[in-house]
Amino acid sequence: MKSKGLLSIIAIVVITTMSAFQIYYSSGCQYHTGSPADGLNCNNCHLGGTITPSITISATPAFGTGDTYLPGTTYTISVLGTGYSLYGFDLEILNSQSSIASSVLDFGTLAIPPLGETINTPALGYTYSDIMHTAPKSSAFTVIWTAPTSGTGYLYCALLGVNNNGATSGDKGNTKTMTLTSATANSITEASENDNGIDLAIYPNPCIKTIYLTYNLKKSTFIHIELFNLDGAKVSDIIGENQDAGQQEIHFDIPLTASKGTYVIKIGLNDKSSYKKVIIL
Repeated sequence: MKSKGLLSIIAIVVITTMSAFQIYYSSGCQYHTGSPADGLNCNNCHLGGTITPSITISATPAFGTGDTYLPGTTYTISVLGTGYSLYGFDLEILNSQSSIASSVLDFGTLAIPPLGETINTPALGYTYSDIMHTAPKSSAFTVIWTAPTSGTGYLYCALLGVNNNGATSGDKGNTKTMTLTSATANSITEASENDNGIDLAIYPNPCIKTIYLTYNLKKSTFIHIELFNLDGAKVSDIIGENQDAGQQEIHFDIPLTASKGTYVIKIGLNDKSSYKKVIIL
């Protein structure tokens, strides 16, 4: 009886240990993006994989040339891997390349979409957060990021290709870094004005109090129009709504806080954006 009881205890311990082991690794390890502040990446533990997974990072709306962002804009960032059937990931967007974790902060605001990944608040000794997978999957990981009003940020992402055997053997990771800089109206060229296919007309231009916008939509869609100053800071949301197909005309009053000068109107349609300059007298 004693031997049977001892075997039962051993079996329970083994099962519990294996379960904890698999849960621990299936839900990821915090602060393993490969950033200088983390100092760790997936390959510190996961070894033996023969293929290094590739990482593709895209954003909706898309980042500008040279990975520029528009201040105050909310982006949906997707991380997709190739080379394995399942992946885990870890992502941070930081305000510094410092290796001292306690001196680094989040750059902008990270959030997760409904039923998305999991976000970790700063752990003891850290002052920034990260987003990880809740379980390995084959599809893209997505996060929501709202850009700050200015500055340069550093996106660090680790992607781990896994064979899902409950151990670290046969897996291999890779890392990717992006430097995100603020896009100002001065960097907008005439060639970019009709990137989304909308022929946007503004009148009067220059204007004093009220701006009128006209454009034509080929089909019903969600459209977002915003006003920015030349520093790249958002001055006002003009509209953000679903509109029917056909000719559209809207107008809005210039905010009383807007001083005289040149501004930029951003019009977003689906995954694309375009810009028009307007002068306020």
